[in-house]
Amino acid sequence: MLLVLLLIINSLIFLFLNMYRFQFASHINRMIFIAAGVIFTVGNILLLGFEHSGWLGFFLLYIFAAVYGWMGAATIAAVMAGLLLLFNIYTLEVWVMAAGGYVFFGLSTGGILYYFRRHNTQLKQWQEFFYKQSKNLHVLREVSLALQSTLKLDKVMHIFLTAVTAGYGLGFNRAFILLQEESNPNQYSGRLGIGPLSMEEGHVIWENVVMQKLTLRDFIKLQREAEVNDQELNRKIRSYSFTINEKQPLCHHVLTEMEPIIVKGEVDKEDSLLKHMKETFSMKEFAVIPLLTRGKVIGLMIIDNIVDNEPIKHEDLDNIMPLATQGAMAIENAMLYEKSENTAIEDALTGLKNKRFLDRMLPHLLESAAAKNNCLTALVLDIDHFKSFNDTHGHLLGNEILIQFAKLLEEAVAKEDIVCRFGGEEFIIFLPKKSLRQGEKTAELIRKAVRTYPFDGRETQPLQRITVSIGVASYPELAESGSDLIQKADEAVYRAKKKGRDQVAVYSEQEREVYL
Repeated sequence: MLLVLLLIINSLIFLFLNMYRFQFASHINRMIFIAAGVIFTVGNILLLGFEHSGWLGFFLLYIFAAVYGWMGAATIAAVMAGLLLLFNIYTLEVWVMAAGGYVFFGLSTGGILYYFRRHNTQLKQWQEFFYKQSKNLHVLREVSLALQSTLKLDKVMHIFLTAVTAGYGLGFNRAFILLQEESNPNQYSGRLGIGPLSMEEGHVIWENVVMQKLTLRDFIKLQREAEVNDQELNRKIRSYSFTINEKQPLCHHVLTEMEPIIVKGEVDKEDSLLKHMKETFSMKEFAVIPLLTRGKVIGLMIIDNIVDNEPIKHEDLDNIMPLATQGAMAIENAMLYEKSENTAIEDALTGLKNKRFLDRMLPHLLESAAAKNNCLTALVLDIDHFKSFNDTHGHLLGNEILIQFAKLLEEAVAKEDIVCRFGGEEFIIFLPKKSLRQGEKTAELIRKAVRTYPFDGRETQPLQRITVSIGVASYPELAESGSDLIQKADEAVYRAKKKGRDQVAVYSEQEREVYL
């Protein structure tokens, strides 16, 4: 009874070890499996007697065959046969038969297990391949749906780079986009990047992703958060503007051959763009991928794995190219849309914003001013005696005066101020966050700058110079709405002209009664 109990305990120990060995890494798993097999075999030999060691040895053979294949089985078979001979457990004839049986069993078992292991490996490879293909199709579908939802260039690039870098996307750690400049086809400028600046930052981001269980669709929606998190990265990316030609062989190869490359090790100093980026962003290995659409390259994408240091394989490039092509098409469409939008809201002659832009922008300016309890001051400017100037000098010189006048206005105001051509020789400037008095001071500075500017043909004007009349009004101090603001600034211009031109007039209800 005790013997049976001990045999059961020995078997339970073997089963217990085999149940929990799968919790560990593969090499520890194998060691536990071998240890469990040795304990089970030796334990049974001690309990049942050495005369049973012969047939129990077959179990040990199976263990080593399962772990090390037929070579492991043959080795342990030879060792076991030697032990039988050494301890003289069997006669020579029986020993020879046992040794032959061990070798035959070991080789056949090892061969069979090798076949199944190889077959299983092939199945896993196919499963992994189909999983990647399924994942890539899923990414393409998600990105396609997301890209169809917008024509804004920054949003399109964010969606594209998110699909490349998100764990639920293609899973690269970091990606940058450089786009071709319209004015110079050989000039490429950094536009957007997503990813960490360092490995440590990458680990923090990944832990946050795991905790929040973000999906690819979640990442796509988080553009504003990405812009905040990647501010320093994008500041560096947008500082890049390089001419790519034969002097930069790697990038030039990508552009001319229209095929991606993987860059490992040191970069030739002639490739100043890639060498500088490699050093700036601590890239050990990276890939340069062309953004192709309609048979031409509109930009480059650079990817790397700064966090996990996973090597980039050629099959990775095969997976990324369909997405890169789709992203390139979306980027080109967004660029064309942006260009058409700019054309629609820009004055063709001066390059300033036009009345269409003004109609779109003014409600937002008023809403922002009201929400933050700020002022919004408007200056309406009208060039004095401009019709007579055109009659004297013709419209070509008149247009040149308008172009110079527009440039002067842009230089005279702050970056956040908005300058528009309202029509003909009339212009309007919006000064967010500036009070009525600040607007009056700005108007006076502009008036003096125009008066002293050396415009061609100015000597034919009444004062031998070109001058401007400016009206000033402010919301909410004097106006209740956008149209009211423009109307009151326009009435102030009318008053300035009535008083002799070349003046700044602030809207006043009392004086309005006199001049209207």
